[in-house]
Amino acid sequence: MERAAAIDLDTIDLTAIALPETGELLIHDANAKGLVLRLRASGARTWVVLERVGGKTTRRTLGSVRQIPLEAARRMTAALPAVTLATPDAPSPAPLFSPDARISDLMPRFLASGEKGRWKTSTVRNMRAVSDTHILPLLGARRVRDLTPEEVARWQLDVAAKSSAIRMALSTLSGLMLYAEDHGLRDPGSNPCRGLRKKQRSKRGQILPTDTVRRLWATLDKLHVAMPDACDAVRLLLLTGARRSEILSLEWDRILGPRAVLEDSKTGPRTIWLNAPARAILDTRRETHSGQYVFPAARIDGPMKVLDRAWALIRKEARLGTLRVHDLRHHFASVAVSNGIDLRLVGQLLGHHDIDSTLGYAHLATGALMRSATRVSERIDRSLRGEGSRPPLRQPTRRAMPAPAPTAPTREATHG
Repeated sequence: MERAAAIDLDTIDLTAIALPETGELLIHDANAKGLVLRLRASGARTWVVLERVGGKTTRRTLGSVRQIPLEAARRMTAALPAVTLATPDAPSPAPLFSPDARISDLMPRFLASGEKGRWKTSTVRNMRAVSDTHILPLLGARRVRDLTPEEVARWQLDVAAKSSAIRMALSTLSGLMLYAEDHGLRDPGSNPCRGLRKKQRSKRGQILPTDTVRRLWATLDKLHVAMPDACDAVRLLLLTGARRSEILSLEWDRILGPRAVLEDSKTGPRTIWLNAPARAILDTRRETHSGQYVFPAARIDGPMKVLDRAWALIRKEARLGTLRVHDLRHHFASVAVSNGIDLRLVGQLLGHHDIDSTLGYAHLATGALMRSATRVSERIDRSLRGEGSRPPLRQPTRRAMPAPAPTAPTREATHG
């Protein structure tokens, strides 16, 4: 592992720093003690906080550099519970594990690392359950460095044949292998769980009809005086594709210009990108809401927790049938994919942890792919004809056809 001296990260392009040929490179931020930019040969660029706990240096991963800006990473580091943050000149601690450590040796420390606020309590409970039931009995005696993709594939089939918890079990084992990489027990990028599906891919997503979106927006305008918080929350859900919990718990100091940087979400730290209509809603709310939360609770100190009652009234007034609040997120993703936005970018917009979660929308990309294929074939056809960038010749028609009447722009493009 290479180590660099502390430097002012404001002075460099974080996405242009050369990656190490092997292993990883740690670059310490001179302006935030303990904050480290970790570069891996695999291409990963992540924020890591080094902490000194009980005389030992431990790492806490904040998230991807592409999703968390430098200033946000510095604030997140400053907001961590009081610990002694490590410096680049601190002596390297003795390794926590033997090179021959077994899966049963790592699992307790791996789970303990998540209990310190990295994962939600329910997540830790489920991970501990699948570890005790499916991982340790079958793989616990294996040396961490020796576990192969073939063994994991066989283990996955065995567990899937008798339990529906295979998705959580595979995620837990995969996380354990990444933990092993962080502690030098496996080579970077050698996770034997890579490429195995954590869940079945299914078609998802539905573009709401234009009339439905128009009725919903008109209903939000109509009911705004009676329940402004709920109506604004629904507007932001429709405009950003964010999860309900992410919008309702949003804090003002997490909003940085065109984005909201969340320290925690369902999949960890992530960024919500705010388009112009969304920013206009927030600017209007900021004039009358000066507390901590964008959507404060009515009777207690904290954010709004639920939208169920308000959504039932909105849904009835707009004649939306059984439409769920979460369907607004599916609509956002469906519009994005159908208009040719790359699935990986859509996944970043939605805050998906992995591409498998986004691939459920792949069937909606057919139209965009066909348009792209047509453009490519036309360009190839022109080059074969030696016509350069000129459009292909058209055969004259006997009778000119009337031009189609222009169609009015839909609100879907604005509010989808």
